[in-house]
Amino acid sequence: MDPESPPRELELSALEAEKEPMAAAAEPEPEPASPPQAPPPHRDPSPAPGAAPGAEKNGLVMKIPPEEEEEAALGGSGVSGSPKFTGLGKEELLREAGTPLWARARLVLLVLFWGGWLGMLGAAAAIVAQAPRCQPLPAKAWWELGALYRAPPKAFGGNLKGVEQRLGYLKEKLQVGGLILGPLAPQKRPEDPIPPLRDVDPALGSPQDLSALLQAAKDKGLKVILDLTPNPGGDQKWGDAAKDPQVHQQVQDALRHWLKEEIAGVFLDGIEELPVRDFPPVFGPGGAAVRGAAAPGPTSCTRARTRRESPEGALRSLLGLLGSNASIGGLGWSVGSPWRSWAPPELRLPQLLLLWGLPGTPVLSYGDELGLGRTNNQQLPPMPWELIDEPKKSGNGSQPPELELCTALASLRAHERSLLLGEALPVRAGAAVALLRRWDQSERFLLLLNPHGTPLRPFSVQRDPQDPPLPEWATLRFSTGPKEPGEPQVQLQELKVGPHQGVLLSFPYSPQ
Repeated sequence: MDPESPPRELELSALEAEKEPMAAAAEPEPEPASPPQAPPPHRDPSPAPGAAPGAEKNGLVMKIPPEEEEEAALGGSGVSGSPKFTGLGKEELLREAGTPLWARARLVLLVLFWGGWLGMLGAAAAIVAQAPRCQPLPAKAWWELGALYRAPPKAFGGNLKGVEQRLGYLKEKLQVGGLILGPLAPQKRPEDPIPPLRDVDPALGSPQDLSALLQAAKDKGLKVILDLTPNPGGDQKWGDAAKDPQVHQQVQDALRHWLKEEIAGVFLDGIEELPVRDFPPVFGPGGAAVRGAAAPGPTSCTRARTRRESPEGALRSLLGLLGSNASIGGLGWSVGSPWRSWAPPELRLPQLLLLWGLPGTPVLSYGDELGLGRTNNQQLPPMPWELIDEPKKSGNGSQPPELELCTALASLRAHERSLLLGEALPVRAGAAVALLRRWDQSERFLLLLNPHGTPLRPFSVQRDPQDPPLPEWATLRFSTGPKEPGEPQVQLQELKVGPHQGVLLSFPYSPQ
């Protein structure tokens, strides 16, 4: 064949090669009387323009690269290539698929598929049926789900505008749920028994400044509670005014006035001095909450005071209270007030740890998270904002240990149901104080405090079988003592708690 053959002849040559699929792809020998000729290029079989449908034949054909086709067309050397199997035709596939062997194979595969699917469905249903039921979440008010923060405007931010600028710190750093703002009233006149609780002190700002602060807090998801205590820094919050009927009426008028504004509630300190029975439209049962006719749900938080006793005695009294009602709720805990500190310096960190670990609502006074000292008088120290702003500017990342504790525990409490919702069970731990927090199948938390000046091994002695079960190992989540990298595993029997140290341990739920 001439290299100049037209495309029609090349296609016919390809069809001829297809008719003999099993023949070796060898070059034809040239005839003696004729000069050597280049073999015709072979292409993949394709139907000729006039060929009938179905004329293709499957088998082995020669696959020639395009560059060798061009070389052969120009009279170059021979071509190379490898056989290519193009598969079975449609009729052949249908014929093979109808054989008894393949019919039985399809039936077996179908039975295996549906049998496996139904088996997995039944196993999943059995697992769901045998799994323990989750405990339903209790109904909680907003102020039971986040910490509260007491902030006198003048000491915390200078005035109402200054407080507004610091709202982001409360929400983002401490994850506070509510701000107790006050006192706002101006100084009382000598002839008046209490200050005008419906007014705003001009030194703090205008009513418009207060409205702007309330709106900014709402935008950040912060609730605002107004502190209407007439003498919040005194030993007696109400004094002789507690028995004055006119004062009672002024308090009711002030409560109704402020509850119409964009506030979440009212805080009254020293409520035990007031004859609560005289205020049925305003106060809730037992004086535990302050309510207004237009305010749904709880609108205040009260704190309980205990008699003066040693730190260990106070802690054990507290554990006795919790032991009598492990699921106690509706309480707010504090380690002091903006005017007084109830904890000595060496116990400040352990008591803050206890504050975040107890069931109920942590109530922080401004500066508690920075170790701010109190002068125990009417003069409030200013908030030491330099302890927060300067490390942020310098970028060294150092912060007071109290702030580190509050930041870590606020985040942990927000994500762990045992700390947020769980019951509190006292655990015998020798001379130390131990409290177990648990909720349903969530991770357990064990709070340990050493109120003594000597180190202790709280679990080195044999435990009472009636105590809540504890594992052999636990994870150290936080310590007020020397820090260790990561979250190391500790063996409870070998655990050593240093003087005035508090630790928070955790361990996974284990069905008993």
